[in-house]
Amino acid sequence: MELGLTRDEEAFRRELRGWLDAHLPEGWGTRAFRYPRDPAERLQWFRDWQARMDAGGWVAIHWPPEFGGRDATLMEQVVYHTELALRKVPALIGHIGLSLCGPTIMVHGTPEQRTRFLAPMRSGEHIWCEGFSEPDAGSDLASLKTRGVIDGDELVVNGQKIWTSGAEIADWMFALVRTDPDAPKRHGISFVLVPMDAAGLDVRPIRQIGGDAGFNEVFLSDVRVPLENVVGPLHEGWSVARTTLSHERSTLFMASQLRMSQTLDDVVSLAKRSTDDAGRPRASDPQLRRRIARAWIATQLARINGMRNLGRVLAGDQPGPEGAVMKLFGQESEKSLYELALDVAGPAGVLDKGAGDAPDGGKWVLGYLRTRASTIGGGTSEIQRNILAERVLGLPRDPWADDE
Repeated sequence: MELGLTRDEEAFRRELRGWLDAHLPEGWGTRAFRYPRDPAERLQWFRDWQARMDAGGWVAIHWPPEFGGRDATLMEQVVYHTELALRKVPALIGHIGLSLCGPTIMVHGTPEQRTRFLAPMRSGEHIWCEGFSEPDAGSDLASLKTRGVIDGDELVVNGQKIWTSGAEIADWMFALVRTDPDAPKRHGISFVLVPMDAAGLDVRPIRQIGGDAGFNEVFLSDVRVPLENVVGPLHEGWSVARTTLSHERSTLFMASQLRMSQTLDDVVSLAKRSTDDAGRPRASDPQLRRRIARAWIATQLARINGMRNLGRVLAGDQPGPEGAVMKLFGQESEKSLYELALDVAGPAGVLDKGAGDAPDGGKWVLGYLRTRASTIGGGTSEIQRNILAERVLGLPRDPWADDE
């Protein structure tokens, strides 16, 4: 199953490759390249890189031309993500806004909101985070309790968000806020754009097992937000959020599969370099070889399933619930892959960054620890299994499930 590109799609790929050849930083892809060590300088580097891509017309390519995009076809988006993954180009620092909030503002926002927010979102001037999950409203998002009370031409917001990726660097947050507490569960919610420098807003990093803190708690205490920052009708944020969530997985499957394949290639290289206590190459261990083969099969199955769903969309159908397979299988496979990597590395594999004997600079133990969250973020594996059980296999819903 290969991508059969048209002449126009091939031209699109050549144009992208040419631009990357001309604009990727000097030394990219070699040991000579280093990101800035200072966190502030590193963040600015990523902002500047997104601005450079935006100036070249390579940011938000799926957006319509009137909003600075290319109106890229589905296949062009697949080509785009594939080429960036092959060059190991990092995700744009503003990808959350570009993929989720931007399309929502285009569909439901006012002309003033589109003018104010879309261009800075593209250029990296504004970085966005998503304020949806709460301590008691994760998978059951409609149970959210963050309140917004109308006071003149403002909303006064109180509540807490959690697992907010990138909140520590974000300029804006798009949040779901309950503005009519008497309405039924999925009603009375508004989609609100909140400045992260607002008085009363406090971001507290959540230190993860790997040592980094990409997730955050966000506390809102009497945060005042102009009503003009509500996207779509007041109290109709649940319907607005459907636009946001419909863009979450789009065409990223090919890039995810390529990254998993690249990681597996690195594991194979590690197996050839590592030796056991008797001095034998770990690549000769039949058990490890069998697990490497299974990992390769998993990468191919991920690709085939993604291609199947892509073919369905290209044929004019909507993505089906089978897309949950991509999340479930892909993240579980990623977790197994890093478990394999640690076993291939041997005892030294658990050494952290900075240890002289840490294989490949200690990246394997860090990757292993990070994958502990892979089956939770973006919809837990349990939720994906429920989707498949109910919508694919036709099994009955859980007794506690809300039928609204």
